[in-house]
Parts: sequence; structure tokens; C-alpha cells
Amino acid sequence: MSGGGTRVFIGRVSPNCRDKDLERFFRSYGRIREISLKTGFAFVEFEDARDADDACIELDNKDFMGDRVTVELARGPGHGRGSRGGGGDRFGGRFGGSRGGYGGY
Repeated sequence: MSGGGTRVFIGRVSPNCRDKDLERFFRSYGRIREISLKTGFAFVEFEDARDADDACIELDNKDFMGDRVTVELARGPGHGRGSRGGGGDRFGGRFGGSRGGYGGY
């Protein structure tokens, strides 16, 4: 994996899951900075990127609360403390960047 990210995405999370359940599932992989639990998915942020990588490798497709969960490094804004997403699109510009956008034909 080794993408350098510290934030892990967990998919197919049971609706009965609580923060404490996720903490128990991930705590043996390193220090957890933050847990963000949504309906059906969650994010766990580790203090160290190597711990996030290890968790992804070991826990992907494992049974968690009766369901096989997807565990992978999170994509997009929100990696690491202080990164707030700059409002750009995937091509580098705010509204189209170098790939055209509105009226760029």
C-alpha cells in the first residue's frame, strides 16, 4: 500500500457499530487519532502512516460484527491533521483547471 496516508476507510460497517467497537478492532495496529463513524462506513485516523498501512493489509475483508468489511487507505481530502481540502478538482483547477471547464473549448 504505502501511500503515506494515515486515514483508513472502512466499508460495510454494521449499523449496530459504535466508536468503541472500531477502537477495539483497530487498536492493536497503532495509536488512533480519530474515529468518524457514519451509516454503513467509517474512517479511522492513525497517528502513523505505517500503522494505517498495516491495518489495511491485515484487516481488509475480515469479519467485523458479522460482516466482511472493506479496509483501505482513504482517498481525497482529509488526510492528516490540518489538511482542509483546497476546493480544487481532480485536474488541479477550482472550476475545470487546465482541462477546459466552462467555455474552454
